[in-house]
Amino acid sequence: MKVLIVDDDPSFLELSKTFLEIFHDIPSDTVDSAGEALKMLEKDSYDVIVSDYDMPVMNGITFLRTIRDKRINIPFILFTGVGEELMHQAMQNGANSFILKTSDPRTQYSELSKRIWQVVNSS
Repeated sequence: MKVLIVDDDPSFLELSKTFLEIFHDIPSDTVDSAGEALKMLEKDSYDVIVSDYDMPVMNGITFLRTIRDKRINIPFILFTGVGEELMHQAMQNGANSFILKTSDPRTQYSELSKRIWQVVNSS
């Protein structure tokens, strides 16, 4: 299993990678933009994409639409601090799951790892 994490916040990327790999045994690559993620998807294969919504140039929903338009059907989890009003929009555009970032890293990464395993096992 391998996860691609997309977020424009370098400290969040580092924290995400650490929590997933060390505490949940989920290998992951990180990139700081949707554009970089698209390049990674051309060279490597992933079991799940975990993406932030609020990023410059291309937000998470536009990124999701772009990969679905390219017929890339990798499970997609929108992992964002932006309100739940995005959940409906994410699901309409082909997201497999939606998680709201919280101020408690242990809880949010436990939830994220559970969702990662759920979407991988159901796809």
